[in-house]
Amino acid sequence: MKIYNMVERGTDGFYHPENEEQIIALIKKAHDEKHQIRVRGAAHSIAWAIYTDPGEGFPNVPNTVSEQSPPKGPNINIMLDNFRKMHWLDEEKGIVEAEAGIHLGKDPLDPTETSMLKESLLYQAHQKGWTLNDLGGITHQTVSGFLMTGSSGGTLMYSLDENLLAFRIVDGTGHAEWIEKDKHQELFNAAALSLGLFGVITKVRLQLTKEFCIYGEEITYDIGPKCPIDLFGDGNKKTPDLATFLKDTPYSRILWWPQKQVNRIMIWMAIRGERLPVFSPFPYHEFEKKKFNTQLEELAAAVLFTTLANKGFVNIWSKLKKDFTQFKTNLSKRRGITSEGKPRKRWFVPFCADIIFKLFFFPAVLFFSIFPGVLVWMYPHIIDILEPLSGKEGGKSFIDYVWRSLPMDNAADDILMGTEFTELWIPVQYTTKVMQLLKYQFDEKGFEASGYYATELYTGIKSELWLSPSYQTDTFRVDFFWYINNPGNPAAKDGYFSQFWELLREHKIPFRLHWGKFLPEYNYKEWVEYFREQYPRWDDFMKLRAERDPQNIFLTSYWRRHLFGEE
Repeated sequence: MKIYNMVERGTDGFYHPENEEQIIALIKKAHDEKHQIRVRGAAHSIAWAIYTDPGEGFPNVPNTVSEQSPPKGPNINIMLDNFRKMHWLDEEKGIVEAEAGIHLGKDPLDPTETSMLKESLLYQAHQKGWTLNDLGGITHQTVSGFLMTGSSGGTLMYSLDENLLAFRIVDGTGHAEWIEKDKHQELFNAAALSLGLFGVITKVRLQLTKEFCIYGEEITYDIGPKCPIDLFGDGNKKTPDLATFLKDTPYSRILWWPQKQVNRIMIWMAIRGERLPVFSPFPYHEFEKKKFNTQLEELAAAVLFTTLANKGFVNIWSKLKKDFTQFKTNLSKRRGITSEGKPRKRWFVPFCADIIFKLFFFPAVLFFSIFPGVLVWMYPHIIDILEPLSGKEGGKSFIDYVWRSLPMDNAADDILMGTEFTELWIPVQYTTKVMQLLKYQFDEKGFEASGYYATELYTGIKSELWLSPSYQTDTFRVDFFWYINNPGNPAAKDGYFSQFWELLREHKIPFRLHWGKFLPEYNYKEWVEYFREQYPRWDDFMKLRAERDPQNIFLTSYWRRHLFGEE
């Protein structure tokens, strides 16, 4: 009987190793006993892409984002919450080694709201005058989870790949090694975005960028003659076409509300700049500046989108239960420290607020569940309130450090504003054609095609990583949003997302998909062949993957379906 230097499984279902030796022991156990083993980060990807399969006789977890618990059974799910240190190798040159479980920014599950921020990679780097070239819309991901799924922000000028020097990985046999960009280029390009299928990342070595500030504005316009972007045409001297705007704007993202009588875009754009001699930051705020008002605005949005998409009062109200719970939990977070140094608990105000707003929303949900057409009629006017057009005074300006305001969606609560999506990466030269196709789709099919949510438009700079959706090409990215309380499976054959995948295939427009978001859950063999056509190094990746994981301990049934077409 083999004895492993094991850590015990926690009551939360995860193993929490404290050092690399314990990770190696867990991998060897999985290898010898033919168990699956996976590592979760911040659970920002869909659950089946993160976790192992459940044990025989156990149900799988829901395939949603922010699923915090692993499936039950003998398979091994690891959380690297003991791997959050950062070590400066060369402070003058900005070279650091970060443990794989460190968060880029604040962990939203942190009850103290501050300790995890101070321990985050971006905050610690900021204290020394360093940062990363680019950031996504949120920063509560772990550094390894962010890299392994190919996440990135919206820019065609700055690449996060430039910050990555090396990573330490333990493969499927328990062998640990550093893979360095300069020394192992082919293996580096294969494994740096490998979905956790090459092994467990334990450390990442980064060449940070000298810290810069961002200067930006957010403006909202009707899509018409006064719109500053020609969204569906070739543009002119005064108004650029969309592709030109995206290429010429250092950092950008657009939220497009294509519904009739709404038909507007919210443009977020920013440039780099030096810190001024007298610098007074004015951070970006996606919602209200006051936290209570932000929570209330997000709760109202949760009620709106849940009521619009579902039928029956009992069904709607039951789905809103977790939103009210989250609202109450958020209000309960501490405001100060007790004399014993513990977080101060608040219960009276959250308790009262929960009761008040349940009583407030109850009759509204009841009425609109009986008369849903009234809410649909009111929808454009509600969006006018939630996303008002920019007036003569202009948009929402901001000046701030990059780590705090470039991630523009950090304030969005993962439950109240639970957003799932499929993300299409399309060669940038197809931008105008894609926008014209989407406009036609939305105009012809109305809410059936557009839903009641926004669609996100931005970019992805080309990469040399083999499975990057922007491998060797600059891309135009389209995120089709799906509110988490919506009914049905959006990735199914007749699901909401399939219309967009099939639309582009029908018109022979090549695209790739973000690996951590929804992939097609139908015709698996057909889709694998399609993906193989889109990724020139696909077969090379699979060959290397098999060498690094000979017992397939990292390969779950989810990834067997999507990488090999196995039903």
